[in-house]
Amino acid sequence: MRLFVGVDLPGEVKDELAGLITTLRSKASDEKWIPRDNLHLTVSFLGEVNEERVPAIVEALTGARANERGPIPTALGGTGAFPSPRRARVLWVSLDDPAGRLAALANRVQDSLEPAGFPKEKRAWTPHLTLARFRTPGDASALTTARPEPHAFEVEEITLFRSRLGRPAPAYEPLDRIRLDR
Repeated sequence: MRLFVGVDLPGEVKDELAGLITTLRSKASDEKWIPRDNLHLTVSFLGEVNEERVPAIVEALTGARANERGPIPTALGGTGAFPSPRRARVLWVSLDDPAGRLAALANRVQDSLEPAGFPKEKRAWTPHLTLARFRTPGDASALTTARPEPHAFEVEEITLFRSRLGRPAPAYEPLDRIRLDR
C-alpha cells in the first residue's frame, strides 16, 4: 500500500483553495490541478509499505506528538513554486508557521519513523499546500502573484493516509488519525 502522513484541511480552507485553483486554471495550460477533496498538507511521504507495518507506523506517529501543546495555529499565505517560479514543477500556497511548530512536528514525525526504516528527507521541510504539478517545468511567475484569503485554522491531528492511484486523480483514504491535544 502507498502511504503518507498528512494533515487534512477544514472544508472552508479547501473551498478557498478550490476557488483560487479555478481562477488560476484559466491562466495556465500544462498543469495537473489538485482536486478539492485531495488538498492536504503532506508531512512525510512513506511510499509503498507492507500492510503489516501499519501498526508500527501508527505507534511511531503517536510518539511523534509527544510534548505537543495541542492544536497548531496556522493560516494560508502566498503562492509560490518549486524549485522557482521561472522553472516551476509545483505550484503551492504557503502556510504561516511563525513559531515553527509545524516544522517541529514534521521533524518529530520523520525522527519517529526513521527507526522503522523510513529515511529522513534530506531537504528542509516547508509548510505548503500543493495546488498543481507541472508536466514539464514552466514559467509560473504570473501564477505566483495570486493570494488566497488568509484563512486561519488549527492543525488538530495528523493522519496516516493510503493513496490509491487512479484517474483522473488518486483517492486518499485515512487509515488512522492521531490527535495532537492528548
